Amino acid sequence: MKHNAKTLLIAVAATALFLLPQNTVAQGRGGRGGFDPAQMRQRMIERIQTRLGASDEEWQVIQPLLEDVMSKQRAATGARYGGLMMLFRPRGDAGGRSSRRFGRGAPDPTVEALQKALEKKDTPPAEIKAKLKALRESRARAEAALKASREKLRAVLTLRQEAELVMLGVLD
Repeated sequence: MKHNAKTLLIAVAATALFLLPQNTVAQGRGGRGGFDPAQMRQRMIERIQTRLGASDEEWQVIQPLLEDVMSKQRAATGARYGGLMMLFRPRGDAGGRSSRRFGRGAPDPTVEALQKALEKKDTPPAEIKAKLKALRESRARAEAALKASREKLRAVLTLRQEAELVMLGVLD
């Protein structure tokens, strides 16, 4: 399971790097420091449509399913690896950006709860155990939701389109 999660993270990172336009940052446009995540996602979606060779009619069916998978993929990856970013912030800085799953969306409450419990040296083991169980269940739900979304997407694709999305790391 750990190997699959690492593979997923590498695939997502590689996909983002592969699809990221080379001039987005250099042009100095967009949000933080010239980087506009919405614009990057839109360009990525457009490039995927081109790679899939989907007609406009096919794309109307594929796009919402693809975006759902990508959203759940980010959530599952953030839930899995978001805690790593906590290593790069001072202890006790629970409100830092690092706890926001790599800056994507609202913080995972189960991660936040376990982190707060760990920051207190006198937290009883039973409480840590309960919070750890809740975190694992949250991660399992995120993985199950991702798997279900992938199956819905896979059902509307041709074999070639499915293979392209496997190569891009969107499908497994």
